[in-house]
Amino acid sequence: MVASFDQKKSLVLLMVLLFLFVSSSYAKFSMMVTKSEIDTICTEENMNSSFCFDFFKTTPEVARLDYSNLIKYVINYQTRYISDTVKLFKLSGGYSKDINSTYHVCVEVYELAINKHDASLRYLAAKDYQSLNIVVSGTMTDVRTCIDEDLSIMKPVPQLFMTRSDAIKDLSLVILVVLECFIRKDPELCP
Repeated sequence: MVASFDQKKSLVLLMVLLFLFVSSSYAKFSMMVTKSEIDTICTEENMNSSFCFDFFKTTPEVARLDYSNLIKYVINYQTRYISDTVKLFKLSGGYSKDINSTYHVCVEVYELAINKHDASLRYLAAKDYQSLNIVVSGTMTDVRTCIDEDLSIMKPVPQLFMTRSDAIKDLSLVILVVLECFIRKDPELCP
């Protein structure tokens, strides 16, 4: 009789654990980024849609990520991209450490963005979405400053740096759209 009771308890416990495992797997699955959500992200008003769709197409692992991990992935990707861009600036013939150098402002703001990488990840982990929004928006504003006030006035216009700066801006926008539309679900920004 006691052995039968223990078997029943074991069976019930096993069923409960199985249910919890399956339901948690389903919950995680249902939070993954869908094709429809990628369409929403990439067709945001200020987004370079072709860049965005190419980004998601060339990084298939994003299809297995939830929103928070997608933001983390894009933050890490963007930081590497910014770092590579800074190296290109420094290797180019136009860069000098002179504060009056046309590239100086761009290098300075991009290095600031790299330095904010850890803070961005901390804010994300702590679910301090307002602070994350501020940091990412700041990066996007700085990139626009670099494009509008520095690179666009150069003759000839350094197209490589313009393109890379636009990509950095678009990566910031991807982060903000995911944050505001899918995590914070802001009805004013994302109807």
